[in-house]
Amino acid sequence: MRSHQDWSSPGWSLAPVAPVTGPFPHRPFLKAAAETVSRGEPLFVENEEGFLALARWDDQVEMLGAPDFTDYHSPLGPGVIDLVSELRLSLGGRWRLDSLPAEAAAVICKGLDAAGEGAEPVQHELAMVLELPRSFDDYLERLGKKERHELRRKVRRFELAVGEVRLESHSTPNEQVLTEFVRLHRLSAGAKGGFLTPAVETLFRSLSEQPGWQVELLRGPDGPAVAAAFAYQDGMGYYLYNSGYDPTVAQASPGLVLLASLIERSIENSLQYFDFLKGDEDYKARLGARPRPLYSVEVG
Repeated sequence: MRSHQDWSSPGWSLAPVAPVTGPFPHRPFLKAAAETVSRGEPLFVENEEGFLALARWDDQVEMLGAPDFTDYHSPLGPGVIDLVSELRLSLGGRWRLDSLPAEAAAVICKGLDAAGEGAEPVQHELAMVLELPRSFDDYLERLGKKERHELRRKVRRFELAVGEVRLESHSTPNEQVLTEFVRLHRLSAGAKGGFLTPAVETLFRSLSEQPGWQVELLRGPDGPAVAAAFAYQDGMGYYLYNSGYDPTVAQASPGLVLLASLIERSIENSLQYFDFLKGDEDYKARLGARPRPLYSVEVG
């Protein structure tokens, strides 16, 4: 086992234990998070077949990437059980490893069990994931009559109030596009409107420079955007990281129209999943998403 802080380690190339976790277990995302919003000092631990990216301060250990910003945590590689066991025997303190899909929580618990710790995963959060069919018509059919009618009604209402739906996707967003996203996000009510602190905005700007990340803008025929999303896309799925809309046109349901447009485009792009990420808000279920439990594992 080797402990270090080397961002260039080949261990980063190992596959996540938990599948379909998007950018979150990988070096580019975690490095951006570590430089902006994460707590503690990075601690990388690896053997020939396993890699763990952790954060440590005082006697506390957690997965690298603050829980409010990292939707999925997962160790990398097939050698994680032995790695966790050896690490726990050499490193005490209080561990709280959060946001673990079932596959990641299982191997961590096996490693802790091998080290003599009776760890059990505890569900602490839900992600919501939509499995995509082959066509948007199939998707609408799957929604059921009531939700299908409601979605179509709101799209028509948007078109009457704002105009024809125009979805713009910016895979390398310029300053104007990023400013539009920030503006719309900060118009959100309550705590969400204050989420984009300077440090968080720096994180978003850093992510926007990485492959796969994009800003989506929903417009009518004229004028500024009325809704925006910040998301990641790979060959498997679309991961909706954050979004916002203009509350002055709330009656036209711009947020829902944006989501429907993104789901339709994801289907056209032959993606398998549309991942709403953390949070079990009702609208996600109404759009067909199903819960994916996330677990924490605590010892010490």
